Amino acid sequence: MCCAGAAAQEGHIQSFDQSYLEQFAPQTAREALRAVPGFSVRRTGGGRGLGQGGVNVLINGERVTSKDTDALEILEQTPASAVVRIELADSATLGVTGLTGQVANVVIDRSQLSGSWEWTPLFRHAARPRLNRAALSVVGAVGKLDYSVGIDHRAWRGTEEGFEQRLLADGTLVEERFENERTRLERPTLQVDLGYQFNPKTSLAVTGSVSSFSFERREDSFGPDDTRIASSGEDEWSGSLSTELRRDLGPGTLRLIGYKRHEDSPFTSRTSLFETGEDDVINTFQSDQLEGETIGRAEYAWSRPGNVTWEAAVETAFNFLEVDNVFTQNTGGVAATTVSPTVRVEEIRHQGSVTRGFSVFEKLTVQASVAAEWSRLTVEGEGGDNREEEFLRPKGSITLSYPVAPKFDVRGRIERAVGQLNFGDFVDSVDLTEDRDFAGNRGLVPQQSWQGEIELEQRFGENEKIIVRVVGELIEDRVDRVLIDGADAVGNIDEARAVTFETEGSFITDRWNVPGGRIDFNYSRFGSEIDDPITGDTRGFNGAQDWNYSVSFRQDIPSTPYAWRISAEHADEERIARFNETLLLSRSTPQYDAFVEHKDFFGMNLRVGVQNIANSEFDVERIRFAGLRTTAPIDVVERRIRDENQRFFFRFTGTF
Repeated sequence: MCCAGAAAQEGHIQSFDQSYLEQFAPQTAREALRAVPGFSVRRTGGGRGLGQGGVNVLINGERVTSKDTDALEILEQTPASAVVRIELADSATLGVTGLTGQVANVVIDRSQLSGSWEWTPLFRHAARPRLNRAALSVVGAVGKLDYSVGIDHRAWRGTEEGFEQRLLADGTLVEERFENERTRLERPTLQVDLGYQFNPKTSLAVTGSVSSFSFERREDSFGPDDTRIASSGEDEWSGSLSTELRRDLGPGTLRLIGYKRHEDSPFTSRTSLFETGEDDVINTFQSDQLEGETIGRAEYAWSRPGNVTWEAAVETAFNFLEVDNVFTQNTGGVAATTVSPTVRVEEIRHQGSVTRGFSVFEKLTVQASVAAEWSRLTVEGEGGDNREEEFLRPKGSITLSYPVAPKFDVRGRIERAVGQLNFGDFVDSVDLTEDRDFAGNRGLVPQQSWQGEIELEQRFGENEKIIVRVVGELIEDRVDRVLIDGADAVGNIDEARAVTFETEGSFITDRWNVPGGRIDFNYSRFGSEIDDPITGDTRGFNGAQDWNYSVSFRQDIPSTPYAWRISAEHADEERIARFNETLLLSRSTPQYDAFVEHKDFFGMNLRVGVQNIANSEFDVERIRFAGLRTTAPIDVVERRIRDENQRFFFRFTGTF
């Protein structure tokens, strides 16, 4: 058999213990979760508050209440040796609100001191080597205090190069340019997760992180008579702190949760045009954004005889964004500067919910939630249209789970949801690299939707399964691209519809006489309809892809320390429509990746691999119109084909 220590099944719960996980030699708890067959990470809720949605992963049976540091990030900082087991269960059976489908509970024991480390250098043609991507984490306990501390530096070096052609509507070539784009990203993060047990009834959990984000991008474009240089950069820092006080009180448990986040994001974009016989033109756009969020939440959950659970919760949240923009045009050394008025966006929100979990006819498990939120949205800016508006919206969900047979489950969900706005869409901005202006829309409102989902899971033998899922949405006030005062903007469109078909699963290849192998796959098909605000015709959502897939094969060669993996992934074209242009993004071929792994290389785990083996090209076609694309003629067609080149990497990891 491929997988020693096969999963145990008890009722609704599948359990994977260390005897199963150790054959894959995971270095972190996140890698141990990836080794669980047929499980994929899903996120719901759209990041609105703490009470609903989030990632479908629990730690020791509890949801991670921090928004910036979710369960996956904590698992990334936790050594695999601290994992006791991983359990898979239906969300409707757990008594945790807002989750849907299959949920993983990672049981961790931090009583023993342990740690893990990683170093992943990467090499790529026409780019500097990435030598500073590394991570170090330690978990342990001192008396009643258990802790997890991680330092993580996620660095990236990117490059693309190729030709761009500019053509007239009839296909006549106007100009051909050679372009080279380089990117650099640095993101060091310090993360701390603490737990303190005051007594058997009272505990405190604290999660905090501090992160610095530095990003630089430069594109050199060489034409027959000029050179254009477009560069942009951001130096951001952010910090967050989340606390949860838990107290067994009366027949249930009381949780008091506090969360605070602050972020400062100065951004600079610059384009320089050097043309023979003409003055140099340098345009600069600078934006400084301050944003933050504060949330307070109280929950009380209790159980009743007959497998009945209740939860009552209230939550208050405050969000803000403050933006200062400056635009400078320098022609031949003469500069003209425009300072935009400061814009501040605020939202205060109060929410209450009641959730009940119960069983019907013994097998059918139901979780029903009724909620409502009140919010006030305020937009202020000197010289602009100020706005203050209040909203009262009902929310809620019903989640169902039914085990039709010992290895066949059916799950369902119906939800009334409210989306989260991006406050940056309220503010004017420009994209100098692509020569676009974006109008801020102070009239934006959050979109609302009815969402329905049905999921079928069929298990085969040991550790094999196929999941089929269909999700439908009826959306009100869909957030999409619109035209406001002659400029492109983000706005609301009255109605929209969407449906998604997904299938995923895992197969063990022992049945085909390939010992130690496993195939994992995922396929998604997406359809959407919205009335285009410019043409009135029905089209798909902006930025939507009709389909995507990924498939991988990994073999842990029996009785050896070696493993290898090959994978492929591909997606449909991405289409974006603006009032005066259409954009089509695509890749020429699937992306193929492969690696070979030695699980005990002088006491370390060594992985050697290559990404983008087929050197997939990234293609862009932009059709720009002289005005509205419904009535104006085509001004120019831009076609860009760029090579991303193969990436070769080594990954050294270890535990202690």
